[in-house]
Amino acid sequence: MKALEILQEGITTQMDFFEAVLTSGYGASMGKIDYEYNKIRRASQSRKDNLKKIQERKRRLQLFISQMKHDGLIEETGAGTVKLKISRKGELKLKELKNRLPGRHYQKESQKTTVIISFDIPEKLRRKRNWLRAVIKNLGFNMVHQSVWIGKVKIPEQFIRDLEKLKILEFVEIFEISLFGTLKKL
Repeated sequence: MKALEILQEGITTQMDFFEAVLTSGYGASMGKIDYEYNKIRRASQSRKDNLKKIQERKRRLQLFISQMKHDGLIEETGAGTVKLKISRKGELKLKELKNRLPGRHYQKESQKTTVIISFDIPEKLRRKRNWLRAVIKNLGFNMVHQSVWIGKVKIPEQFIRDLEKLKILEFVEIFEISLFGTLKKL
């Protein structure tokens, strides 16, 4: 196999060289031919890299699907073509996962004053931190830093209750900047 791969690479290299000569045109300098050859080789390498990335993504997807089948979360249907559907166990798991965190959408309400939300949620609570970022973004806040957000949005009461329910309120600071240039903690 290795011998055939080496021969194939040699043939490909020769073909790339001849293509570079033909692309460069009659009477082209060696520098022009070398430039065209390197351009062709970079494009070829880029195609190979993209193919490897696609193959790796396919492999990861196949592993993921295989693991979900093994866990009983999905099952195959159909005789000729393979189709996947969520199993009863998968539906129960989905319901359980959805109930772990509150929804990510709250009623948006604009206001004149600027609100700053800052948080420092520990790494072990990463899912809750990601939930918080998604909620803040959905409310219309703009990210200043991954853990600092700013916007002219009224904070919904249910959002505060959900922070308390998730036991992350202690890691979140919400400030309001009044028209007088003061910073007031909410």
